[in-house]
This record gives sequence, C-alpha cells and structure tokens, in this order.
Amino acid sequence: MKPVRRSLAHLVLSLVVILGAASTSKSYAVMQPAEVVIQDISGSATYSVAGTWQPLKKNMTLSQGAIIKTDADSTVDLLFHSSATALRLTPQSSLRLDKLNKEAGGEMVVTETTLTLLTGGIAGAQRKLAAPSRFQIKVASGVATIVGTEYYVRADGAVTVVSGTVTLNYNLPGNGGSVKVTVSAGQSFDPATGQVVPTNPSYLTNIIAHITTTRNNAEVFKVSGGATLVVKPEQEISPHTP
Repeated sequence: MKPVRRSLAHLVLSLVVILGAASTSKSYAVMQPAEVVIQDISGSATYSVAGTWQPLKKNMTLSQGAIIKTDADSTVDLLFHSSATALRLTPQSSLRLDKLNKEAGGEMVVTETTLTLLTGGIAGAQRKLAAPSRFQIKVASGVATIVGTEYYVRADGAVTVVSGTVTLNYNLPGNGGSVKVTVSAGQSFDPATGQVVPTNPSYLTNIIAHITTTRNNAEVFKVSGGATLVVKPEQEISPHTP
C-alpha cells in the first residue's frame, strides 16, 4: 500500500505544480501594443503623431495615438493584423488610433481596439473576434461595437451594415436621451431619428465599392495551417437586394 500511496501523492503534487505554473503564467499575461499597416493609398493622405503632420506612405506602420487624414478624392486602406480587420478611410476623413492592444493566449489572440472617427466615413470588414476582444469605433455622440461584420460608419453616427451586426450606443441630439440599438445586415442607423431602417439602395450604391475593397483586403489574413481566414458575409446585401 505504501508504494501506491507514494505514487498517488507524487501524482497529486505533480498536478499542483502544473496548475500552479499555468496560473502563474496566466497572471503574468499582459496586453502588448499592436500596430496598423498602411496597405494602400489612393491620392494623398497625411498622419500626425504629437501634432506633427507628415505625408502618409504605403507599407508604413502606425501605433496608438496617431491620427490619419485623407484629402478630397483620396482613400487609405488599413490592416489590423492582430484582429484580422481591414478598414478603408474614405475621402475627406480623419481617424484617430486611440487604443491598439493585443494579448496572445495559446492559439487565440485577445485584442482591444478603440478608434475615433473624427470626420468623414470608414468602411470595414472584420472576422468574429475571440472573447473577450473588443473593436470599437467612436463617433461624435456614440460608440459602435463591431462583431464579425462588413459595415460603413460615418462620423455623424450613421451606421450601415452589409453583413453581420453592429451594436451602437448613441446619444440623441437636443438632449433626446441615449439609445442602444443593433444594426443587422441590410439595415442602417439614422442618427437624426435614432431609428434603425432598411438601407436605401441608392445610398448603398455609393458606399458598396468601399466595403467590397475592405472585404477583398481582408482575404490576406491567414489562420494556423496556412488556410485563408473566411471573412464572408452571413447574408450579403447588394444595391439590388430588396
């Protein structure tokens, strides 16, 4: 019986050591800074760090705190590799990179991304993030939380979704209170009324090229084993969809 007891005691001790090591490893896991890659520029654009404006160039990497601005008839395509997200900043728009964090946990990467759309509009394509990751876009009077979506957000708070969903917390103008809504595929949020309505086909025609570009750009992301990460809409909406 004594050898058996010693074996059991050794097994229990081994388990305690393993669990303790795992716990210690987890406790030391911290968020690390992430970066944004400038994939492409059409026209001209600039960026600012600490108030100094400089020309933006293709293949540059930007970190937290930078502001990007596009000129008239110009666009900037961005890649967030940590969250497998592709964005396009549309003409005469400006975007601030408020928070870019990532934490690797085995095969899963947890990310915290917060952007502020100061002016203009932005199109995006994003996979469903691993919990408890967050990807948020702030506008003048609200915050849009993106979850596995293809979308277009304007600085005035308007949100149009082509696939997936966007959750929006928005403060209505004129002290009209705040609303929390979910915008699904084929719908748009109207900041003037605080209502979610079917997307106007003519409006979708104006923005669908930007969304299509971000969808194509998102195909560069890979998962383990070399397979292409699927960033396809659950229900794709076109300008001709009723």
